[in-house]
Amino acid sequence: MHESTTNRTAPQLHRALRLKDLVLLNISGIIGLSSLAQVAQFGFASIPLFILAIVTFLIPSGLMVAELNARMPEEGGFYLWTRSAFGDFHGYVAAWTYWLSNIVWLPTVMLLVSISALYIFGDNFLSLADNPWYNGMVCLGILWLVTVLNILGMERAKWIQNIGAIATWVCIALLLIVGIIFVANNASAHLFSLNKLIPDVTDFSLLPFFAIVAFCFGGLELAPIMAGEIQNPRKNIPRAIMLSSIAVSLLYIAGTLMLILTVPEGKVGIIEGVAQAFHAVNFPGIGTIGAVLVVLSTMGLFGAWMTGTARVPFVIGLDHYLPDAFAKIHPQWGSPYISLLMQAMVLTILFLSSIMGSTLKEAFLILLDMSIILYFIPFLYMFASLVWHLKHNTGDEGSFELLGKSKATGWLVALLGFSITFFSIIISSMPTRDIENKMLFVVKVIGGAAVLIGAGLIVYYLKKREMAALREVHAEKNG
Repeated sequence: MHESTTNRTAPQLHRALRLKDLVLLNISGIIGLSSLAQVAQFGFASIPLFILAIVTFLIPSGLMVAELNARMPEEGGFYLWTRSAFGDFHGYVAAWTYWLSNIVWLPTVMLLVSISALYIFGDNFLSLADNPWYNGMVCLGILWLVTVLNILGMERAKWIQNIGAIATWVCIALLLIVGIIFVANNASAHLFSLNKLIPDVTDFSLLPFFAIVAFCFGGLELAPIMAGEIQNPRKNIPRAIMLSSIAVSLLYIAGTLMLILTVPEGKVGIIEGVAQAFHAVNFPGIGTIGAVLVVLSTMGLFGAWMTGTARVPFVIGLDHYLPDAFAKIHPQWGSPYISLLMQAMVLTILFLSSIMGSTLKEAFLILLDMSIILYFIPFLYMFASLVWHLKHNTGDEGSFELLGKSKATGWLVALLGFSITFFSIIISSMPTRDIENKMLFVVKVIGGAAVLIGAGLIVYYLKKREMAALREVHAEKNG
């Protein structure tokens, strides 16, 4: 087993998350209503694609996360799983790319909140959807509100994702009711036939959307990152994975189907599609109620990932590969406040740069595809580390094993998950048919991801040299 070269002090965090909170966290963190709109571009073919992604990614990732968490139920989650299997460098790369993926992706979530909020007022303010001043003020207000609540402690911050998860349930239930009434009165907005259930695999411009479908089901690894703030993580995390996976699958399929039935083919907005669907059915008051629910649901999504993502630089700071300030915990509120503040400042800069100089839709797609590439790199590590941990039978005494009794099953889960993750990384770098300058798009996506990864590697090697120099000085003093 690879041993870390660092001395970690166990963080004294507040264990504020219970089973109910974890289920709501998973629902809120996995279901993005903008994902419904993106996948709805497939029409009725999105339903079998969802089922395929559930079988090839959601189930394998759920089994993998539950197994590895049972073996190492500590703050940091996948970072510790990867580091213990492959060493400090690979643990750092997994954590850095994971953190970057969310830093790149979270501005798209903020944009969904600001644009969906316009539908609360009907048609009166929809012209502001492309206004950088409006989007900037609303999005940055949301960012810093969530950051402050997180600094004030998990006991307060958890209500953002809890309310968001409840709003997601209500939103999709209302969409079901509205969709059924709409179809009964107007027929389906998309014409149905059996052959439309089969995706056109010959259209390579549609391939990148499958990466989005798999990306929709990412998030089960989020709770274990905060294992030090969870009551009985070894028992509650697997239970939450099972309950939330069923809920997420049903909600995604039902919500996307209703979106297809209510919004005409080719008219679904890739950002605000669900709010658009409520607005399109033209029922009194439904557009406003639906938009409010979309905003609350997306706020929950944003809050869940802001909370979990901030713990990544925190645990890297504990291992001294980032400045030690990142590992500081607020003496009163028990939160990693330096990590939260730094994350909010980086997001502020990235968001402001992303909405300047590009169309909103193109900026959204560039950020989304870049985040998919970065997000799936840690999953390659996680599925590979599953094999390593099974082979070496790691884990605390008394930990249960979901896959340990059958190594072949563990290998199958790891191989299936690794393969679909690698495939998603490849196809997410391909431009969709909506992009005009396809070569420039590819350069921005791949080049941007490479630059961000390179910056992290520079930080790693500088800190490693610094720690080596400190060890030499310490050895000379004791020599």
